[in-house]
Amino acid sequence: MDTRARAQELYRIALDDAAWRPELLTDERGWSGTDFAAALQLLSRLDLFVPAPETRSGWTALAPDTALRNLLLTEERHTGSLLAAVQQTRSALAQVVADFQPVHARELSSVHMEVVTGTANVSAALEDASQRVEDEVLSLHPGRALQAGMIEAGLERDRLALGRGVRIRTIHLGSASAVPHMTAYLRRLTAAGAQVRTAHTLPLRLIVVDRSLAVVPAPVSADGGIAAIVLRSETLVEVFRGIFEHCWAGASVLTDTGSGSEALAGDAEWQPTSRHRELLRMLSGGLTDEAMARKLGVSERTVRRLVSELTERLGAASRFQAGVCAVRLGWFDD
Repeated sequence: MDTRARAQELYRIALDDAAWRPELLTDERGWSGTDFAAALQLLSRLDLFVPAPETRSGWTALAPDTALRNLLLTEERHTGSLLAAVQQTRSALAQVVADFQPVHARELSSVHMEVVTGTANVSAALEDASQRVEDEVLSLHPGRALQAGMIEAGLERDRLALGRGVRIRTIHLGSASAVPHMTAYLRRLTAAGAQVRTAHTLPLRLIVVDRSLAVVPAPVSADGGIAAIVLRSETLVEVFRGIFEHCWAGASVLTDTGSGSEALAGDAEWQPTSRHRELLRMLSGGLTDEAMARKLGVSERTVRRLVSELTERLGAASRFQAGVCAVRLGWFDD
């Protein structure tokens, strides 16, 4: 006999005789204590049995419709409690939205991003930024040297800003600064009061104005023209300031000799420069000649020549072997 059948028999006995005793089932009908407890638990869960301390068994049997009504009332009370809790939560959420949504909206409104396309519009945005600057301009300039005619307007903007007491710090690729007209431009910029450094690689083109505006490249437009993103947000600008400061710490002060190619052969005391180490790191990273040329701001032909000179200096038969030799010589110990 399963638990349901025993529960039906127990329910029948309780309806027939309200003075029934548990021993009737355990002693006379051979139910085990576990069988009796399981049947009793089922009837109690269905509200067909309710506690009645004044009876011999401790239980009273209810009619099925009464038990069903009690179950429904219990569920209604439970559901009512849940609905009340839901309503309370809804009210609390509404209060949160009323109190904090304006604060969030003000924070979002403080972040402004504008995409500027076309050479003329980008130049206008830079001119506007140069007119607004009050404290400091930071800039990174990866890529090859600009044409001579394109740098004069920028130099004039920088001179005007420096004349107003604005601090200017800028980093250019060493390969670009070695181009004669760029060398002359950077010397003139330094003479005007700017701080200029050079690096062998730079992560992106970047201009930061004070602590509230940054200009970074945007994806090239459909017509192939240049595009830039102008960001106005102290939080985001601080991120780009951190990028600049990291590059500044590793850059070299501009010298009169420039950053042209160094001779590799004919010097027994020769030591690799940071450019050589950077080139070997990119080789070990599996970069193509095109990618290395883009990062160093030189032509692919120059990259191939530098790689050939390095492998010859190291006596290596391949680029991979050149990297191994460089590690053995301690070139990457820094």
